[in-house]
Amino acid sequence: MSTEDVNAQLSEKFPGRSEQIDQLLSLLGEPTDASPGCIFVYGPSASGKTTVLQSLFSHYQAGETRMAYVSSVECFTARLLFERTLNAWAGHVPSKENAYSNYRKCDSLVDFVARVSELLGDEEQAETHYLVVDQAERLRGTSVLTSLVRLSELLGLRANVCVVLVSTVVWDKFRVRHGGATDPTLVFFPRYTKAQTLDILAHDCPTGEPPGFFLTFVDALYEVFHRNSTSVQELRHLVAMLYPKFVQPVFEGQATRSEFSRLFKLCQPYFSAASERLYLREISTSEWQRVAPASAKNRAEDVAQAIYELADGSGSGIMDLPYYTKFLLVAGYLASYNPSRLDMQYFARGRDPSAKGRKRKRQAEDSLGGQKRQQLLGPRAFAIERLLAIFYSIVAEAVDSSVDVQVQIASLVTLRLFTRTSSGDRLDGVKCRCNVGLETIRAISRSVQFEVDRFLYDFA
Repeated sequence: MSTEDVNAQLSEKFPGRSEQIDQLLSLLGEPTDASPGCIFVYGPSASGKTTVLQSLFSHYQAGETRMAYVSSVECFTARLLFERTLNAWAGHVPSKENAYSNYRKCDSLVDFVARVSELLGDEEQAETHYLVVDQAERLRGTSVLTSLVRLSELLGLRANVCVVLVSTVVWDKFRVRHGGATDPTLVFFPRYTKAQTLDILAHDCPTGEPPGFFLTFVDALYEVFHRNSTSVQELRHLVAMLYPKFVQPVFEGQATRSEFSRLFKLCQPYFSAASERLYLREISTSEWQRVAPASAKNRAEDVAQAIYELADGSGSGIMDLPYYTKFLLVAGYLASYNPSRLDMQYFARGRDPSAKGRKRKRQAEDSLGGQKRQQLLGPRAFAIERLLAIFYSIVAEAVDSSVDVQVQIASLVTLRLFTRTSSGDRLDGVKCRCNVGLETIRAISRSVQFEVDRFLYDFA
């Protein structure tokens, strides 16, 4: 396949990367052309660097064994990197038949240069062999990096070799004071623009769906999530998870495709939950797909609550606590990690816990970089009277008279969620300490729709 054909085919496959593909093809040239000793491909994550390179070499070489792809995560030592490269260039695959051995044992750079010369030096036409090292930033500060940059120089006329380094870090952070290596040829992959991102996402349109309707949804999704992430991979995952929820009311007869605003309103709970649960991987793909689709008959709060229960693992362990017991546990955590002198500001009826005056006071107190944060010091003991005061403050509605709060506190002590710190013979002034971590309290708070972070001294 000619260079022009490869360029046209890959440019159509990877929107927004025609300039980089053309630059790489001009550097690589024909198989027998002399290539630069080292090419440095860099750019932000999820900008198509590795995918474009792998596709380019698969078309460019037509299945030949002239490209070795290694990741510095897998090949974390020089020996692994050298031996993996030799295996690829020699077409050697470790298997049961060869006792999973490598092509040659290679412990040092000297051995590697000798093995490459032995493998490639006898070729009549010295075709260029490429070594692509992904996540090359892990090699910074090692002698391996300098050796790879100078590999073509070390081999001289014995082999035609080009090293391609792929990284998310700029070359200036790779430079070393000594080493004698010249700077490689740089190829920059910029972040995708909105138009380029939408072109890529348009390829994911399900079969049978109107492309215009799908692109309208993708545009709306981009506007919602691009502040959290511009990664094409993350956006593609969100499209795959959210589009079935978005279009389901059409098949249920709740709305038509022309009523985009109504469909967006019905899917709003999923957009909100996806930014907090799906994007952060607090809920798996299979769990997300089990949630009932949006319907005009379902309240947004019920849909969100169903997603929160899946994310928080409701139905097992600590999440099986009764409703008011959860509030008691949250109140105990607030009593353990908040100074008692601020209870009036946080829990008095009608006061906003995010008042600017208290924020200015906290900034002055935390000017030493948060050395006094209670989250680092651990829980403090609190009196039962203070626990009850916070409990009745944070519960939205009046507590049913049939609820025995004292029995529920005793149950929390029995479950070791509270630890009693006062002596056992004391009947008054009983003190306890909360034994639950922050993430567990956040999960419990979400299950009762209470924003615990707004009432925590360390985070408000």
